[in-house]
Amino acid sequence: MKFVAIVGTNADFSYNRILLQFMKKHFWRMAEIEIAEIKDLPAFSKDVPFEETTPVWKLKQQINAADGVIFSTPEYDHAVPAAMKSAVEWLSYQSKVLHGKPAMIVGVSYGRQASARAQQQMRKMLLSPDCNANLLSGNEVLIGNAAKVFSKDGRLTDQACVDNLEKCFTNFVEYAELFKNASRGEQLMSVKRPMIEDAYVSFPTGRLSLREVQAIFNTIPFEIDLIDATDRFAYYSDKPNREHVRNVNQLGETYSECHPPKAVPAVKAIIDSFKNGTKDVVARPLMMNGHRVLIRYYALRDVDGHYLGTIEFTGSVDDILNLAENGAWNADATSSASHGHAAPAPVEEPAPAMDATTGASEDTDEEPAAPSEPAAPVMSAAAQRAEQAETDASTGASEAADDPEETDADAMTGASEN
Repeated sequence: MKFVAIVGTNADFSYNRILLQFMKKHFWRMAEIEIAEIKDLPAFSKDVPFEETTPVWKLKQQINAADGVIFSTPEYDHAVPAAMKSAVEWLSYQSKVLHGKPAMIVGVSYGRQASARAQQQMRKMLLSPDCNANLLSGNEVLIGNAAKVFSKDGRLTDQACVDNLEKCFTNFVEYAELFKNASRGEQLMSVKRPMIEDAYVSFPTGRLSLREVQAIFNTIPFEIDLIDATDRFAYYSDKPNREHVRNVNQLGETYSECHPPKAVPAVKAIIDSFKNGTKDVVARPLMMNGHRVLIRYYALRDVDGHYLGTIEFTGSVDDILNLAENGAWNADATSSASHGHAAPAPVEEPAPAMDATTGASEDTDEEPAAPSEPAAPVMSAAAQRAEQAETDASTGASEAADDPEETDADAMTGASEN
């Protein structure tokens, strides 16, 4: 089990932070607890620019990937701190990240009544329609006299408090397990099979089972992400060590929710250009996680040209570039090829200027790359053969493809001369 534990204050020193640190160490055999701070979140406002909400996006991603959330709140003036209220507003504004998410509330304060009133208010917020979290009733952790029940090294020394905390946390783990086991998405990911295993899809060029389709998508040497026609994240290929880390809880989110805020304007520009038909392909080279990566965005259209979504292909090109740099294409490229014609590939548009984290988590070390140079005009196959024949007649050269433009065309299509 994995939980995110939110420190409910922006204060530099807090016994609620100390409590969560104690829980992280004390319950390490039962669950992994990741402590999240809210002190870097901007104060909630609908008018905060997208690029300033990156800490909010990071917190949402942490919650998305977790099996449950622990809120630790102090009590100020018989209520939750303003910073905690602001954080909950961010998590519920145009977001369903807390919907159905198992949640636990704990709290520490200096008074004898602990944070009872603040926790009551916290429960009302989390049970509201906009949050709609799953709270386990009767599971209260109220720790008062904070300065007396914690040791200098951060241990909870009051045994009665420890016993109650252990009972409540055990209940919460069991409660979260029920929701995890009931999640159909988690079940599908655990068995790694499509829901209907024996179905087939007939294409004009052959027939594939759903299992074969899934295997093909997961074997292709780059990762696939799909934003559907309603601008929602609909699919990602289940490849190990993805450049863009995804999880099933993100499925159904809008592209603005599953991309870092700084990247949203650029992603929107790409999708809008696909919708209005001005572009079909956008390519973007960049450095990611210490190696060279190429991202290609394609407009997904049906046979009638209707927009179905935006599909993103991401993969490392280090192996290909190393082959090129080591002279792999210096030999006769046509020695084993037939003389069939490869259709010219569509010219990929360079991506608009954007943040290096487009489509990625904030943990990557991407650096912006210079925009791709527009591809040179591709010669027709007939023109290429005529020019080659003239060259052969005058020089006695073989039919090796030495024309830079032809090389560029092949690089775009990935095809031989067949």
